Amino acid sequence: MHEDPRFAWDAHSDQPHVIRDRDFKRSLYRRGLYSSLRTLAHALALPSRINDFSGTPRTQTGHKAAAIGLCVNPCNDLPETTPLGNQALADMVAELGVRDILLRIPLADIENLQRYLALAKVLASRRLVFNVLQDRRHIEDADLLKQSLQRIFTKFSNFGQDFVIGNAINRRKWAFVALEEYFDFFAIAQRLRDAQFPGLRLAGGAIIDFELPNFSRAISPNRAIKYDACAALLYVDRRGAPENKQLGCDLLSKLRWFAALAKHSERTENKLWLTEVNWPLKDTEPFAPATGDCMVTEDEQANYLVRYFLLVMASGHAEKCFWHQLVAPGYGLVDNRGSEIRKRKAWHALKTLHALFSDSKIESFEELENSTFKLTARSTHGLVQALWANGRENPQSIDENFSHRLNQQGNLCEEITGGSLVVSDEVIYLLQQSSTFNEEREQEPNNAPTHE
Repeated sequence: MHEDPRFAWDAHSDQPHVIRDRDFKRSLYRRGLYSSLRTLAHALALPSRINDFSGTPRTQTGHKAAAIGLCVNPCNDLPETTPLGNQALADMVAELGVRDILLRIPLADIENLQRYLALAKVLASRRLVFNVLQDRRHIEDADLLKQSLQRIFTKFSNFGQDFVIGNAINRRKWAFVALEEYFDFFAIAQRLRDAQFPGLRLAGGAIIDFELPNFSRAISPNRAIKYDACAALLYVDRRGAPENKQLGCDLLSKLRWFAALAKHSERTENKLWLTEVNWPLKDTEPFAPATGDCMVTEDEQANYLVRYFLLVMASGHAEKCFWHQLVAPGYGLVDNRGSEIRKRKAWHALKTLHALFSDSKIESFEELENSTFKLTARSTHGLVQALWANGRENPQSIDENFSHRLNQQGNLCEEITGGSLVVSDEVIYLLQQSSTFNEEREQEPNNAPTHE
C-alpha cells in the first residue's frame, strides 16, 4: 500500500492512525480554518431547520425494511492472525445469507487493485456496493484521481453499479483537510461518471458519527454536484446502546435529523445509506478501532447489532445499512486471532435477523413503558415480532397470535404459555408458526453455534 507517512494506515484496526505530530495537526487545522468557519455557520443555522425536522416522522410503517448489509474486506496478513482467502470469505457470506455487501477500495492501494477485484468476483452473486477510500496523493492530484477512478469504474462496474465516494470525510486523519477538498474530489468522480459511466449511482457525504453541522454542510456543497444517495457512517458506540441519547437524540432521532436534512437538500436524492456501524470489543487491542468506555462485551455486541438494525427498519429512513465488518478481531463478526477461526454471538445474531426480516414489510413499532420496544413485520415466515428492553428486565404480555419464541441466536425456545414473558437487552423473536424457519435452518450447513 502506498502510504503517506503523515496519514499512516493501521492494518490492525483497518483505519488511519491517529495523527500524533502536534505541529502537523495544528497546520491541518490552520489550513482548514475557513472551511471550519463555514461549517460553524451551518451549525448556527440548524435551529431554523426545526420545521423541516418536525415534518419528518420518527418512525414509519407499511414500508419495506432496510437492506441488512455487511462490509467485507480482504483479510490483512498479520502475524497475530490467520488470514482467510477470498473463497472462505464468500462461503461465510453465503452461510449468513446476507445479500448486500460493501467492499472498500483504497486509493492508497490502487497499484494492487487486482486484490479487491478478486474478492468482488467471488462475491459477484451478491448486491455489491463499492466504497472508494481517499488518500492524500489522490486528493492533491486531480489527474491521478481521474485516472484511478476510471480504472475502478471500468473494472468494478461489471459487478455493481453503486459507489460510495470518500469515507469519514470530517476526520482529518482520513486525509481531507477541508470539506471543500472533498467537494472537488467528488466532482471529479461525478464528471467522469456523467461522461463515461452514466449507469452508475454515486453516494456522497460520508460523514462519520452524529455531527449535524458537518452532515448539513456535506449534503449542501458549494459545487455543482449532486449525490444519488447520502452516505453516513452513523456510529453510536460512544453512547453505548443505540437507544441511549446524545444531545437529546437516540438513534431514531438521529436518523430523523439526517432524513429531514437530506429531504430538503437540493444536492442529493432522498436516499440514506448507512455504510458503517459497529462497537469496539473489550480486550482486543490493538485491533479495536477505539478504546475506553465505548468498548463492549461480545454479548453486548450481539445485542446492539440486532437492536440497531431493528431501529433502522422501524425508522424507514435508510435504504441500506451495513455492519462493519465480517472478519475483524476488534469489532467483526468473526475473530481470526491465532489459529482458530471463531464465529462470535454477533455472527449468529445477524444470521437470524437476516433470515427473519430480509424482504419484510414493517407493520408496526411501539415504544412502550420502561424502555421496552416492540417491532412487528410481515416476512416470508409470516408475522414476526421482535421484543427487547434497554438496560433492564420487564414483563411483557404477548399477543395471542404468537405461539413460538426464538432467542437472538435463532434457537427455538419452548412454546409460550401464560400469555407473558420477560424481555431484556437480548432480543426475543415471536412467530406465529416456526416450522418454515426451523426447516430452513436444518438444511443449512454448520448451523450449530460455534461461539461457546
